[in-house]
Amino acid sequence: MKRRVAFIVIVALQLAALAGMIAWRLHLLQTGQRVQIQCQPIDPRSILSGDYVVLNFAISRLARGEVQGIEGQEFREHDRVYVALQPTHEPVARAVAVGRELEPLHRRYPLVLRGEVVRRFYPRWSKHLVVRYGVEQYFVPQREGRRIEHAMRQTSVELAVAASGESAIRRLFVGGQEVTFR
Repeated sequence: MKRRVAFIVIVALQLAALAGMIAWRLHLLQTGQRVQIQCQPIDPRSILSGDYVVLNFAISRLARGEVQGIEGQEFREHDRVYVALQPTHEPVARAVAVGRELEPLHRRYPLVLRGEVVRRFYPRWSKHLVVRYGVEQYFVPQREGRRIEHAMRQTSVELAVAASGESAIRRLFVGGQEVTFR
C-alpha cells in the first residue's frame, strides 16, 4: 500500500513539474517584453538534426569596442552573462552592453537577455565574445526547415523576454513576413 501511494505521489509531482514548466513558458510568451533580432546563416546543416532550424543571431557575436562591458573583463566558457539590447531604426534590435549581473544593466536599459558564453567555434584571441541565449533552435513542421535556412539572411525572430532575461521565440519572420505553418 505504501509503495502504491509513493508511486502515485511521485507521478503527481512529475506531472506538476511538467505543467509548471509549460505554464511558465506560456506566461513568458504572453507577458514578456517583445524584441525582434536578426538571424545569420550558419553552415553546415547536419542531416541528423531533424525538423528544426538552427538559428544564429547577429547579437550572438559581441565585438570588442562595439559593445560596452567587454573590455577589461575576462569571460570564460559557460559564464552566465546579460546582454542589453537597444531598438534600431529597423525592426531588429542590436546589442549595446554586456555584463555579469542583471540589475546594473536593467537600470540603464529596459531590455536585457540572459545568455551563456560559448567559445568552441572561435579561438581565444578572437575579437568577439560569443553568447548563446537558449533559443537557437526553432522546431518546424517536416520539410519546412530547408526553405527557412536558405533565406536565413532575411530571417529574424521576435522574442518574448522576461524581466529575469529569460527569452522564448514568439514568431519567425522571413523577408519581413511572418512565417506560418499549416
